[in-house]
Amino acid sequence: MSELSEHFDTESLEMLREVMEEEFAELVQVYLKDSVARMPMLQNAIEQGQAQTVRELAHSFKGASSNISAAPLAKLCYELEIAGRENQLGNADRLYQSIQQEYQQVEALLRSMI
Repeated sequence: MSELSEHFDTESLEMLREVMEEEFAELVQVYLKDSVARMPMLQNAIEQGQAQTVRELAHSFKGASSNISAAPLAKLCYELEIAGRENQLGNADRLYQSIQQEYQQVEALLRSMI
């Protein structure tokens, strides 16, 4: 369970699983599908220096990650959102790499739950 607690607010995640019951798997599938589509758009926005788009995509990803209790991933997305808001994309590549690594962990753990 410790690996799970490194990537999720486990109490909130368990509550979500209990409340959603059978629909939890569907929620996870939608989150994963949306995230797979969002990641290349976010990377492209960073490469193109589109701070406003980076802010919007990071904000959206933050919210979706928060909804499934992936708190560390949501925090990284928030940092990237702030960078976009402040038009300071100097560290955006590093943040994106951290987001990508954290997302891979979150994805694997979520897939193991459904």
